[in-house]
Amino acid sequence: WAPEVRTDEDGFVSLTVPLADSITTWRLTALASSQDGRIGFTTHGLRVFQDFFVDIDLPVALTEGDVISVPVGVYNYLATAQEVRLVVQEEPWFELLGPGEQTLTIAANDVEAVYFPIRATAFGRQAFQVTAWGEKMSDAIRRPVTVLPNGQEFEHSESDWLRESRTVTLTIPTEAIPGTARVEVK
Repeated sequence: WAPEVRTDEDGFVSLTVPLADSITTWRLTALASSQDGRIGFTTHGLRVFQDFFVDIDLPVALTEGDVISVPVGVYNYLATAQEVRLVVQEEPWFELLGPGEQTLTIAANDVEAVYFPIRATAFGRQAFQVTAWGEKMSDAIRRPVTVLPNGQEFEHSESDWLRESRTVTLTIPTEAIPGTARVEVK
């Protein structure tokens, strides 16, 4: 992680450690050795916290055509209230069914939720992003979601030895959803 770090003459060092902004406790383990071969180590918990943040509560998966109201939690652990402007980043995979921007005043040490209604219009691995612009602090979050095609899945498999050559004929129905056909060889 940082093998080149040297302490001062009293054995102290100060480091800046970039951490993900997840609200959690990270476990830091430090190992050191002296010029004469002595070894020391310690483990310590580092609590990571944000006074203001937003979170998106998306389902694990959607189906193309689904209409949902995406809940966005706004967490204000500041000592004072603040006005926050929430903005959804528009993407080609969904259609906004309401305003893409909402403003609220959130009290100190409070949590509120706002909802953004959308319709899923394209399948695949997608992402939903909201930016919260506050008077004192701001935040943004981008969460992945899988949008499944609106249809029935059909699978066909064949097992055989792959020697010099092998021909397998597949017939993809004309009514298959464009972009969903896939061949996998293992």
